[in-house]
Amino acid sequence: MRYFNTLLFLFILVFSSCKYETKKQEALNTFFIENFQNKELGVDELASGIKLLPLKLDTNQLIGKIKDACCIGDTIYLLDEMTASIYSFDMKDGKRISCICKKGNGPNEYVNPVALSTDLGKLYVLDMPTSRIIEFDKNLNAIRDLKFNFPSSDFIAINTGFLLYNLVPNSKLNKYVYLNNKGECITSFIPVDKNYSPNNNSFGNLGKSFVKDEYERVFVSESYRNIIYKWEKEELIPFYRIDFGKLNVPLSMNNNRTNLFEEPYAFHSNSFVFSEILIPSFFYKSHRYYGFIPKSGDNQKIGIIKDRQYDIPFFPQWQNGNQLIAICRYESVKKYFENYKQVKEDSIAECFEPEHPVLVIYDLKSI
Repeated sequence: MRYFNTLLFLFILVFSSCKYETKKQEALNTFFIENFQNKELGVDELASGIKLLPLKLDTNQLIGKIKDACCIGDTIYLLDEMTASIYSFDMKDGKRISCICKKGNGPNEYVNPVALSTDLGKLYVLDMPTSRIIEFDKNLNAIRDLKFNFPSSDFIAINTGFLLYNLVPNSKLNKYVYLNNKGECITSFIPVDKNYSPNNNSFGNLGKSFVKDEYERVFVSESYRNIIYKWEKEELIPFYRIDFGKLNVPLSMNNNRTNLFEEPYAFHSNSFVFSEILIPSFFYKSHRYYGFIPKSGDNQKIGIIKDRQYDIPFFPQWQNGNQLIAICRYESVKKYFENYKQVKEDSIAECFEPEHPVLVIYDLKSI
C-alpha cells in the first residue's frame, strides 16, 4: 500500500509539472513577421501625436552624449556619457531642474555610470566598473549604494530589488540576475547558449533589454534573440515570440563568427511592450524595421518608419507609460520648428538653442 501511494504521489507530481510546462508554452504568444521587405510606414500611422521639447540649459552647460534616460512623473532624468553627469528636466516645459556629477571612488559615487532606472519615486544608477547600484531620491540626493559581484551593463529596478544583465554568464550565474533590495543575489535566469555569444558581431545589445509597460509590468528582450520574457512571481517567463519565417537566422549559423548585418536574415534588436501593442525593432539587410502589432495579432503594420512631413528620424530609445521617447539634435528637427504653426518665428531662438538636445515624445495610437 505504501509503495502504491508513493507511485501515486510521483504520478501526480509529474503530471502537475507537465501541466505547468504546457501552460507556460500556451502563454507564449507567437507573432509572425513576414513580407515586410522595403515597406515603409508613416510615423502618423503609429503615433497619435508628436511633441518636440527643447531642453533648456544654463549658458555654461552642454550635454555631450545621452547614454540613458528614465522618468519619475513629469521629470525626466538624463545620463550624459561624456561628463558622467545626471540631469533632471521638467517634461512640461523642458526647463532644467537639477544636475549632479558624483564621479569618484567614495561612498555613493560612481566611476562610469552606464544605465538609469526608477521605481517607487527613486532613481537608481548602475556603475559598471565598480559593480554597484547607487540610489538617489527624486531630487538627486544620494541615499545609499549596493555592491554586487559581477559586471553588468544594463538593469531595471523592481519593487523587490533589481534585474541585471550579466556580461559574463557562466554555469553558476546565468544571463539575467535577480538581486533583492539588499543587493543579495537571489537567482538567475536564461543559461548562456554555448553556440552564441552576447558580444557576437562586437555589437552587444542593440537597445534597452528592460522595459516597463504603462502598468509597470516588466519585460525583458535581448538582441539577436526572438523571445520576450515577462517578470512574474519572481521569475522570467517566456511570454512572446517573434518569428520571421524563412528569414529567421538558421540555428546552424555560428553567430560568434558572423556579422548578421551582412547576412540575408532578419534579427531582433529590442522591443517596446504595451498592454495592447507590441513594438519590436529588428534589422534586415542593415535597415531597421519596426512592427506595430496588436496583441490579437490582427492588423499588423510593419516597415521602415518615415516622418513624411518633417523628416525627423524615428529612433525611440525609451518607453515611458504609453509614450516612446527619443533624443534629437537641432539639425534633425530644424524643419519642424521652422514650419510648426504654433511656434512664432521670433520665438524659436528663445525656446531653442542649436547646441542643446531636443526630446521627441511619441504618443501611441490606441487600437
